This record gives sequence, structure tokens and C-alpha cells, in this order.
Amino acid sequence: MPSHADPEKSLGFALKKLQQTLRSRMDAALTQAGLTTPQYLVLALLEDHPGISNSELARRSAVAAPTMLKILDALAKAGYIERADRTPQLRTRGTTLTDSGRGRLALASATVERFENLLRDAAGADEPVISAWLRTCTDLLVGAPAASDADAAPASG
Repeated sequence: MPSHADPEKSLGFALKKLQQTLRSRMDAALTQAGLTTPQYLVLALLEDHPGISNSELARRSAVAAPTMLKILDALAKAGYIERADRTPQLRTRGTTLTDSGRGRLALASATVERFENLLRDAAGADEPVISAWLRTCTDLLVGAPAASDADAAPASG
């Protein structure tokens, strides 16, 4: 069996299993703070970048724009964020944390930090190398043609 099809030998499968496990464990832990992992990420981004646009939030969160709107709607309904009204001069709506949102973020941050520390401890001294490798792979995949594009290329010969 080729290594790309063997879950025990495939890097892609290993990364996907790690991502799924991390996400499910973080979601379970964050429910105590009343948040999901994507909601936590948005609150953290807004703390660091008040007024950031919805499209930039989506890009930094690696979700589609319609998904980001659903996340923002849920956070606004819960009272964790405020979204500015659109004006004729502004095409985007600035979003900021409310005091309640800051409190929710503070409550959840310790949970997320425990997961980050677990990953860093597992990586040990190799953490900078692993982190750089993950980012390089992401950049390579973003620039790579989709499988359907590669399949459509004419065979040389």
C-alpha cells in the first residue's frame, strides 16, 4: 500500500488526526466558557486587532466569509462583540470586544493555553523547526495547483 494511502505512514493523515483531536478537545473544554474554538479565535483576534474587518477575520481564522458572519452573529447575540453600523464612507463594519467579551476571553484563555503548552512540550526543543515546517507546508499547499488542475494537465510524451 502506498504511504499516502496508509494512515499509519501518511503525514497528511497524521496532521488531520491531530487537527481533529485538538479541535474536538478544545471545543469540549471551551464549552465551559460558553465558546467554540472558532469563537475563541475571533475574540482573541479582536482583542489584538480592534476594528478588524470581517474579511480579515475570516482570512486569519481560515474560514469562509459566510461562516465568519455566522460566528460574528452568534458572538453579537451573546453580547461579546459590538459591530459598527455601515456608513456611506465605510464599506466594512468595524468589530470590537465588549466588556463581557473580554471577560469571556479571559475565562477561556487559560484553557487554550493548556493545549498550546501541551503541544509545545511534546515538540520540545524542536518546536521552532516544527512550527516553521508547518507554515512552509501551508504556504506550499496554498500555491500548489488543486488535484483537479494537475489531473487536467496534458501528459508529456
